Amino acid sequence: MGITAAVRRRLGKYEVPAAELYRSVFIDLDSLATTLLSLSTPGRILEIGCGDGAVAERLVGALPEAEYLGIDVMDSPGRLFRGDRGRATFRSVYSHDLRAEEPGLFDLVLVVDVLHHVPPAHRDALLRDAEALLAPGGTLIVKEWERRSDIAHLMAYTADKYVSGDKNVVFGDRDQLLATVTAALPGMSIVCETRVPPKRNNILFALRRTEG
Repeated sequence: MGITAAVRRRLGKYEVPAAELYRSVFIDLDSLATTLLSLSTPGRILEIGCGDGAVAERLVGALPEAEYLGIDVMDSPGRLFRGDRGRATFRSVYSHDLRAEEPGLFDLVLVVDVLHHVPPAHRDALLRDAEALLAPGGTLIVKEWERRSDIAHLMAYTADKYVSGDKNVVFGDRDQLLATVTAALPGMSIVCETRVPPKRNNILFALRRTEG
């Protein structure tokens, strides 16, 4: 458990607003949700690396007919989710184990700020799991924090490595991230590349299977 999680658990009713404030320094999740909804109107959503459920809360609230599954290897994924628990499920499971269960396919698969926590040698496998769980015509989203020579990246690196406690975090620049995604997913095409405010470090790739 990193320092952030240990401290947050002691905040009681103030934990959610504190977590939202901390996160907003790096990314506007409402803007992220708006971008996602402009690219897909899914019936079934899978988020690999769902964390405490902040993205899930926005998507489930905006899509009253959608079903959501969030997975993470952390303890108690989705712990801070305040939405409809009847349509949102959270599980502590690896993507390859979920894939082996053959849970059905998802219209939208999200990998949001996960890759930099995954050892480089294992990133291809995670992305291939994401593709395998994607329904025909579905959209795969890979959103990452780009390494840039700016104060924002120094803050993010410090937060991940020394506050959250991930000593092995490895960020890439835009070209490295693009190369990772395209090498792992040769049967998919990038249909959108964009940035998410407030920091340009937030880079998002939307992919769909290549026709033919």
